[in-house]
Amino acid sequence: MIIQVVLLAVAAGLLLLFIRNWHSVQTRALKRLAFLGFIIVVVIAVLRPDWVNWVAHKVGVGRGTDLVLYVLAIAFVFVSVNTYFRLKSQEARFTELARAIAVRDAIELNAERFGMVKR
Repeated sequence: MIIQVVLLAVAAGLLLLFIRNWHSVQTRALKRLAFLGFIIVVVIAVLRPDWVNWVAHKVGVGRGTDLVLYVLAIAFVFVSVNTYFRLKSQEARFTELARAIAVRDAIELNAERFGMVKR
């Protein structure tokens, strides 16, 4: 099937792009544009379901609903990967914040113990 090759190639390419350049401005812009495109495709699919069937037949899928399922499966993978990287980034920021607070508190505590606090 043509759709299998196309979906796997697109998924692999975008996954590599997101993993390598997750923080870049271009990747964030690409994600926003992809979301906008996804919304437009959803609106078209709702208004013209016969077009979805036509596209499905052209790419080698039996029904339009199967094509929609394949596309949603790929979208779910990208949402999951994006959520994972976002949580990983937040955990790193929380760790840095906790370390900074611990160091600041330790310095203040030592300064109070040895009478170095200026009042």
